[in-house]
Amino acid sequence: MILIVHLGNINNRGGDIMNSKNIKSLNTILEGEYMAIKSFDALIEHANAVITKNELQKIQQTHRHHASQICTKIQNLGGNPSESVGIQGVVAETISNIKHIGTTDNTAYLKEALQDEYMGIKAIKELLADNTNSSSSKLLNNIITQHQTNINSLNTLISTTRNAQ
Repeated sequence: MILIVHLGNINNRGGDIMNSKNIKSLNTILEGEYMAIKSFDALIEHANAVITKNELQKIQQTHRHHASQICTKIQNLGGNPSESVGIQGVVAETISNIKHIGTTDNTAYLKEALQDEYMGIKAIKELLADNTNSSSSKLLNNIITQHQTNINSLNTLISTTRNAQ
């Protein structure tokens, strides 16, 4: 009887370790989604055309939705979701702000957003390689699919912006 209880505790610890790893990974992705939301605030502010603003707002809403889904998943795993972009996000935002001082070129902002979407996909795929939680994998694969849709939208906006100039 004692042995069975002891083995049960070992199994729970293994589950706790796996959940802890998944929670940490999901929080990393969550911070990336927060960074995307903030980045799109700047893009929307600098967009000149109403159509461009509307499309950027749609993309930003996908990131808000992803953040909400990830928060729920983290809580369901027993964790606490991040509430900010984290230190990496602060550094990235600062660099981006410096890089765009005095810039009025919407294409530069759109290209940066495009790169950020690609980086998001890469980060998620790296986490999926280590992630054994199938419900997290499903969520992350759905987010990758939406990032790809965002990439297609941004490519269209970049093409439209170039043609308008």
